[in-house]
Amino acid sequence: MNRRHAALVKLGPIGLAVIAGIAIGGALFGNQKATLASQKEDHKPTDAGVKAPLAEVMHCPLAFAGVHLLKDLPERSAVAYHFCKPLSDDVAQCMLYDSTSPNAKLIGIEYLVSDALFKTMPADEQIYWHDHEYEVDAGLIRSLTQTGADEKATLAKVRTLHGKVFHTWASGDVYPRGPARLFWSVTGKDPFTLPADAKLPPEIKLKPAH
Repeated sequence: MNRRHAALVKLGPIGLAVIAGIAIGGALFGNQKATLASQKEDHKPTDAGVKAPLAEVMHCPLAFAGVHLLKDLPERSAVAYHFCKPLSDDVAQCMLYDSTSPNAKLIGIEYLVSDALFKTMPADEQIYWHDHEYEVDAGLIRSLTQTGADEKATLAKVRTLHGKVFHTWASGDVYPRGPARLFWSVTGKDPFTLPADAKLPPEIKLKPAH
């Protein structure tokens, strides 16, 4: 990890929480404006001032692997590689791919919010959001760039976040078929348990049950 990534690792919790080493106390995305300003200096557009939002994502060390379950058919699971960008102290947005290869399929999006923001939502909105507690405890979320104490600190923060995830490529081999579908986390409670035949990313090693 280069010096810029090492600095970003300590900035703010939500999106950066999943992949960057985060100081557990502090604002959710503390110093984010300064971080993005620094990135803009390093990655100036080469045309008429237009720069796709993707550029900010690709230079933010926020990436992790996980498994999602189709909300209304939880026996169907899907591996998702998350690449995220913080929007504020309480919200981050993630692009989801089915692998980390150059020709990976873009399969969906996930929004991450702080517990404080989640608690302000009306009940009819909260039903779309899942927690990450069981996934972190079971080892079902793993950083793609961190190990050891750095990863442990990051995942401790991720454990407190809530996610809203839609897969836009939920079925179809050559092209995405049908509408976007709401997916869910593995909670360890029926019906949201890990299917016996679920395909896990190579990064994920399940922790033994106690």
